[in-house]
Amino acid sequence: MPRIKSKEKSSLLDIYPYSKDAFQYLYDKLTDKDFKRPYIYYDKAINAVTGIIWDITQGEPEITEIISTMDKMVGIRSEKTKSRLEKIVDTWLKKAYYLKLKKGYVIHRSFLLKFVKTIYQNYDENIKRAAIYHFDKYNDKNKKKIKRVYENIRLNNLQERYPEFNIFDAYAYALVTEKFKIKEDDLIEFENIVALLKSPNE
Repeated sequence: MPRIKSKEKSSLLDIYPYSKDAFQYLYDKLTDKDFKRPYIYYDKAINAVTGIIWDITQGEPEITEIISTMDKMVGIRSEKTKSRLEKIVDTWLKKAYYLKLKKGYVIHRSFLLKFVKTIYQNYDENIKRAAIYHFDKYNDKNKKKIKRVYENIRLNNLQERYPEFNIFDAYAYALVTEKFKIKEDDLIEFENIVALLKSPNE
């Protein structure tokens, strides 16, 4: 299925306007005698429509393969696959947050856009809007992650026990880079790592 701005705000009206050839391919597949589904009745079109939509949303393999072929025919990709630009923004923000946590680096959209311009020769308004969208999405997530670090009681206690270490920023960076989460197992593992740093010879 096509890439859309937000899963939360999508609807059937967002379905990509596939080419006539792509829809002909879909029609040929659905009317093929070897394609058997309990909802395919030629005199009950609504059954077929709702059945197909259900199979698509459930990731039914045979239907997924058909839709993937249609996607290739019109040059679109799945929402589940990160675009090159999205990966660039995500990576840039991870590095930026390292500098922010370590040196107080200021993170701003304009810095990202300046960086994106150096990568895309065909930089235009569409790329700019997409970059801003990805920046806002990931930056908001990172801010929420860092807030959770400073509110975590266990990390507060760990910081008190090891005042010589910057526990909060270290764990915040681990969250931003997706190495750890705020969950019991990860907190225990991180605490063990800090203990090893403190007493390497004990």
